[in-house]
Amino acid sequence: MVIWKSWKCSVYMLVLQRIVDVVLMNTTKLMDANAQVPLKIRPFKFPETVKEGKSVQVVCGLEEGEKDVEFKWLKDGLPIVSKSYSTIVTKPKYSVLEVNSVKVVNSGNYTCIVKNAAGMDRHTAALVVQGPPTWKKEPVDAEVAYGESVVIQCSAYGSPAPSVDWTKENGEESGDLFGDLQDSVDKEGTLRLVNVQRNNAGYYTCTVENGFGNSLQKRIEIRIKVPARFEEKFDVKRIHRGDSAKLECDARGDNPMTITWNKDNIRLSRVDTSRYQIFDRTTEGGMLSEIQVHGVDRSDNGLFTCLAKNTYGEDQRTIKMIVLEPPSAPSDVRVDQAWSRSISVTWTVPYSGNSPVNKYLIQYWRNQGAPHRLEEVTVSSAQTSTILRELQPGTSYVVRVIAENNVGKGTPSENRRFLTKEEEPSAPPTDVQVEARGAGTFHIKWKAPSKDHWNGQLKGYYVGYKEKASTDSYSYKLVPFSEGLAEEYLLRHLLKNTEYGIVVRAFNDAGTGPESQEILKRTKDSDPPPPPSLWVSAQSETTITINWEQSSDIISHYILFYKEDSGTWTEVTIPQTEKKVYTLQGLRAGSVYHLYLQAASQIGNSNPSETVSVKTDGAKGPMKWNFHAVITGEEELPVYLRLPVLAPLAASVAIIVFALVLSCVYVKKEQRRYNRAMEAVTEKIYPYSMNGTLPHRYVDLEKTRPLLQPPPPPPMFPLPPPPPPDDYPASSSTLPVNGNNNNSGDRRRLKKGREPKSNEGSIDSRRQGGGNMIQERAEVHHYDEAA
Repeated sequence: MVIWKSWKCSVYMLVLQRIVDVVLMNTTKLMDANAQVPLKIRPFKFPETVKEGKSVQVVCGLEEGEKDVEFKWLKDGLPIVSKSYSTIVTKPKYSVLEVNSVKVVNSGNYTCIVKNAAGMDRHTAALVVQGPPTWKKEPVDAEVAYGESVVIQCSAYGSPAPSVDWTKENGEESGDLFGDLQDSVDKEGTLRLVNVQRNNAGYYTCTVENGFGNSLQKRIEIRIKVPARFEEKFDVKRIHRGDSAKLECDARGDNPMTITWNKDNIRLSRVDTSRYQIFDRTTEGGMLSEIQVHGVDRSDNGLFTCLAKNTYGEDQRTIKMIVLEPPSAPSDVRVDQAWSRSISVTWTVPYSGNSPVNKYLIQYWRNQGAPHRLEEVTVSSAQTSTILRELQPGTSYVVRVIAENNVGKGTPSENRRFLTKEEEPSAPPTDVQVEARGAGTFHIKWKAPSKDHWNGQLKGYYVGYKEKASTDSYSYKLVPFSEGLAEEYLLRHLLKNTEYGIVVRAFNDAGTGPESQEILKRTKDSDPPPPPSLWVSAQSETTITINWEQSSDIISHYILFYKEDSGTWTEVTIPQTEKKVYTLQGLRAGSVYHLYLQAASQIGNSNPSETVSVKTDGAKGPMKWNFHAVITGEEELPVYLRLPVLAPLAASVAIIVFALVLSCVYVKKEQRRYNRAMEAVTEKIYPYSMNGTLPHRYVDLEKTRPLLQPPPPPPMFPLPPPPPPDDYPASSSTLPVNGNNNNSGDRRRLKKGREPKSNEGSIDSRRQGGGNMIQERAEVHHYDEAA
């Protein structure tokens, strides 16, 4: 029993020992596997510049890991299988890739992959081969049907990447560029023509180049197959009895082409001298066939069909001939009465054309300015008069009458012109602007009301003004109407440093329109410098030299405005100069220019100088777009004249001026007392009502004059005159031109120290239409928009 138990224990021990050995062995293998070092490729790269024909090689070696390693090479992600251009030599620890006699097509990304049981690693290097382009997709000739699309590929290999350029040759002279094809070429260099037309046919050249070696060029032809077709499929010919008719079928397409005619589905003979004559001729775009019919009668009513046919297709066109006998034109058309918004029209019954007249069409339209919409009123055939309503007052119209029967409309009657009576303007002036121009002066600008609200022809404007604190009605100045883009007026002789209300009203022969919205503005307490005296001293084909004089010494700079005859105003700033000479350059030869000058100071800008008009030398030609101007002998605005320097100086001057103002207070006080006394007398002598609704009296702001002799109107604010006629004499101006700059001491000075002339008016005269307003003639000025 003991022996049996001992043997049994020995067996158990052997089995247990075997199990322990197996576990230890597997654990050892696992530890050996985990002990392997991960793979790591040593980085490699190709030379930066590789030319065609050279050989290059790279080595894919390991930095770490070296057991059971497998190497593999890829080009652009695909295994390298071809041995024609590369050689691969693989060793246990590295692999060598050699590319023999490289070409541009060998360019790409080369990847080395290594792996074993421990893992995997990869590295990629780019090979760039420089060489001239070689064809990848060479363009070929194409033939396409009219209206379809065509795609022509043109691409090539090359490094650097080649560019693709398409040109179309002119059919008359090879090599001439016919059109811009860039919108039809995509980024791959493919030419795409959509909905091809006849002018797309011709020779095209694709040029591929990359700046390295010779470029590639291929010339191809695109042929357009144009089937026979008609641009207009259907037409109606209305022919009067006895007239001759010509029916045309203009077929477009490739020749040779044939055209046949049918009338009401019956084939017409090619030559039928008794009724129809058929003529064919070949045109550049196809064929033109026509039928001439002499002495049309009712039997010629019907459908004429022409059928055009060529190799690529056929098309037909139908012409319907209608033989007409419409009514004749109504006669004795008259405008019996005309009111402001309606008229009465009468006429005489015309010849009916053997078909009873069923209605009359009265057509009328405005006869002013640009073409206007045609209005039409229909009345029954029983009427020979009607009233046209909803017309525009004070407007010229044209009216005519047309009779219509079952056949069609007759010939219109003679045009009769008429003019509706005027009404007062129904809208005020617009865009009213008021700018203070020194002590006691306002520069007022506005635009005419919309022309639809004129209700006639404007004759002028009333510029109303009064002190804000005053309860009196407005005093008005008369400004004549002008056809300019804007109206302007210089209101003078006001009290300084006083707030005024300004309104503007338009008037015509029928009366005065509503006031614009009141604008409140305060006059300044000091005057700007006087306007400079300007003249032209010289001109050439492209330059104009001006000189000026200025009596004020507070000028900071000048502003020159100039424009070509039909152009807009351009503004140029001129620094203060001692010589007072300025040259405009880059002008158009043989053109008329208008110029005026303003002086600027810290107080404000002066009134413009008188406008000078001058014509450059030579024949009129294109503008030279190198506009610039120079100041003769002067530099730009010096530092001591700029605002940071002038401000303290201006403050000192202001203190001196303030002291002088205080010394004048007493004198002004006495003068105002006298003025108030004169106003009381004025109210007693000149009470006035405008249109019976607006109390008005003539107010004279220059109180030192006797009331019974009103002061002259404000002097004209000088602005550019209307453009001179086209036959303006060469090398001349509206002011004298000093042609000798060296004789400046004897130069005649123009308008220095005096104001422009103005016209005087009387209180008892110059009443306008139904306006019942005291009018004083005034100077009116008109700028273009840019001034």
